[in-house]
Amino acid sequence: MDAGFLTMLSLLGAPLRARLFALLVARLPHAMGAGEIARALSVPPSTLSAHLAALSDAGLLERSRDGPSRFYRAAPERLGEALGWAAEDLCLGRAGRGARRLPPVPRLLFLCEDNAALSLMAEALARRRLAGRVQAASAGLTPAPSADPLTLALLAQRRHDLAALYPKPPGAAAPPDLVIALGPRAADSLPLAGLSALCAYWPLTPPPAKGPLIPRAIALHAAYRALNSRITALRRLPPGGLPRAAAQAALDDLSSGLPAAGHVCASRPAPRRNGSSRAPPASAAS
Repeated sequence: MDAGFLTMLSLLGAPLRARLFALLVARLPHAMGAGEIARALSVPPSTLSAHLAALSDAGLLERSRDGPSRFYRAAPERLGEALGWAAEDLCLGRAGRGARRLPPVPRLLFLCEDNAALSLMAEALARRRLAGRVQAASAGLTPAPSADPLTLALLAQRRHDLAALYPKPPGAAAPPDLVIALGPRAADSLPLAGLSALCAYWPLTPPPAKGPLIPRAIALHAAYRALNSRITALRRLPPGGLPRAAAQAALDDLSSGLPAAGHVCASRPAPRRNGSSRAPPASAAS
């Protein structure tokens, strides 16, 4: 018996510690501050500290400091080792942990809070950049009554098909194989109930819903460029039945927006050309 692996599995038998670990996994590859974790779980910091210490000491969390603040990052690979040990040792290899692969053309869902701007933009880009490689869709935890007009204007200016771009709930499309959350609330909802999809978190700042046109247009163009770079980088992945581990690594590498996906995708994304794009005219948002 491996005492370390037994400790990991026993710790996650407590519902609060399991929720805490799942929350931090949903935010990977990013860390969370102790105070932010306490607010997300609605737990007093004094109660949370003992659980954070126990999970860290067991190797399920990685701790770091920035001045007086302490940050925590999940280490799911350590849990994977414990589960592998359980499958091979406790179950004598009968647990069926064979390598799993994605379907040849996986269903990809972009998830945000209202499905009015960022996730619609990501859906439009994926349909263009990843045509034939994925089936792209988008959804919102609380769908807005309608899409953001300025977002639609930007996409129309870049000749995207707007036919299917409207706010939808997560269950409106077929169950996805991949879910990319584009905001903290969406990340905190992962995994979606009843689904075993791969999950990733690409943190993007949503454009302001109201305010002067020019700052909103600038924010939308910045989000478009960030999404375009990441989604285009996914074209470097070999098509057809990709191993889930390789797909997860690629999605995580692209989370920061840096071209780190070259480690998985075999090459760096092409550099962006200099020059600015013209903002959609004010009349387009009316």
